[in-house]
Formats: sequence, structure tokens, C-alpha cells
Amino acid sequence: MNRVTLFVGEFGSGKTELALNYAIYLKDQGFSTAIVDIDLVKPYFRTRESAAMLEERGIKVVSPEKRLANADLPILPLELASTLSDPAYHVVMDVGGGESAVVLGQFRQGITELKPDVLMVVNTRRPFTSSPEGIIATLQRIESVSGLTVTGLVSNTNLGTETSEDQVQEGYRIVSNTAAELKIPIKFVVIPDWLEGRICIDSPIFILHPYTQYPWMG
Repeated sequence: MNRVTLFVGEFGSGKTELALNYAIYLKDQGFSTAIVDIDLVKPYFRTRESAAMLEERGIKVVSPEKRLANADLPILPLELASTLSDPAYHVVMDVGGGESAVVLGQFRQGITELKPDVLMVVNTRRPFTSSPEGIIATLQRIESVSGLTVTGLVSNTNLGTETSEDQVQEGYRIVSNTAAELKIPIKFVVIPDWLEGRICIDSPIFILHPYTQYPWMG
């Protein structure tokens, strides 16, 4: 297990919910855990919106200062460097979709020296990552703007609460073919908790719990 894990991917891939779940998983395993929010685009789907819940669980939240919390600007959190360099922490980084990954180029060398897991989260129910060709094109763009190399894929095919077993299986097939073409591993396959125990596949499984609550969810 690498001490630093970055989740990257396209819009709608589910990076933020996965980053929350992964940070909670690490904390539950007994690791001192920090989660870093680097999402410059979407004001309603960012780790910082769940800061209170994470901090109650003893997870350190590193995000832009509050007066800049909703600014869609390439602003790095002040505590980023010190948190990354602190060997006491396992660090999870939620990197936003689109061009948010460009901000990683500002400290590429420092991150590379830490030998992180750079995991691309793939939801094959999104138009730009519905095929191996689209997934590869997205991966190459992320690598180009960030200056980092993706080390593994995460199959996170879903349609929110409408996710079915068949959708997860089909997404896994597409991501498996892509991973084989790229010659990189599938780190794990994300399965929503209501499908736990109902899907059998050959890759590691990560059970996702819906922690994030949005205003329209009542």
C-alpha cells in the first residue's frame, strides 16, 4: 500500500465519493489519514463539502482556506506540502475532473519522489469513458496536463442509486480490456453497498458507502 494515493478522472467518474470512502477505509484500518481536496471546477461535488463528517472521524482535511473555498481557481491548500511530507500520514488526494489535474504540474517533482498510486477512476456510463479508446484518450490527457503517470485503473461504473449488477459487470469488462491494452493493473472494482455479495469478479473489490448528502436528496 502506497502512502500517497491520487484519484484522477473525468467528470462524473465518482472520484470524490470514492476518495471519501477510501480515506475512511484507511482510518478504519488504523492509519493516520489526511484527505486533500484539489477540485477546481465543481462547487457542489468537492471533498471540502464533507469536511465536518471527515474531521469527526479523525481524518485531517486539507483544502483551500475558507474564504477561497468556492473559488474555481488553481489554488493549492496551504498545508499541502507539509502534509505530503509527513510520514505519519497516509494521504488521499481528490483531484477534480477536466483541467483540475493541471494544478498537479506545480508540484509534480515533489509528488513523484513519494512514488504515489495515481489511480484513474473510470465510469463507463459517462460518454468520454464508455470505450477503451475514450478511456485511453482521457488518461493521456490527464498525464499530459499533470505531468504524472497513471499507475492503475479503478472500475467505478455506476448510475448512482440506479446501478445494476449488469452495469458493473459490463463496465468491468471494458476497463479490463483497457488495462490489458495499457499494461497497467486494475487497482480495484467499486461496488455499491447494496450490491455487496452479489457480484463475483477476478479483481479486488472495494465496497462504496454513500456518505455524501446533497441538497436535492432531502
